[in-house]
Amino acid sequence: MNLKEIKKVLMTGKGVIKIGNHTKQRLVKRGYSKGDIVSGIFTGSINEIQSYNKISILGKDRDNNPIVVVIAKTMPYHYKIVTVMPPIDQSRFRDCI
Repeated sequence: MNLKEIKKVLMTGKGVIKIGNHTKQRLVKRGYSKGDIVSGIFTGSINEIQSYNKISILGKDRDNNPIVVVIAKTMPYHYKIVTVMPPIDQSRFRDCI
C-alpha cells in the first residue's frame, strides 16, 4: 500500500475511501472534519506500517496542526479510515502536539 494511490483516489474519485460510524464519532469528539483528513493525507507521509494493509499517515490538518490518519486498504482502490487522532506519543511520532 502506498500514499500515491490513496491521493489518486482522492483526486480522481476512482475508488472509495469510507469512514465508519465509530470513526465519525471520534472525529467529532476530537474536533476534526473530513477536510482535516484530506489535508492530513495530502500533506503527510507514511509514519508506520501497522500491517500489510494498514498504515498511519502523519500530516497537518487544515489549521496546520499535526494529525495522524490510520487507513486500511480493503480492496484495490478501496480504503477505510480506521481512526484519526492527534499525535501525542513522542516515541512513535516525530511531530507531536
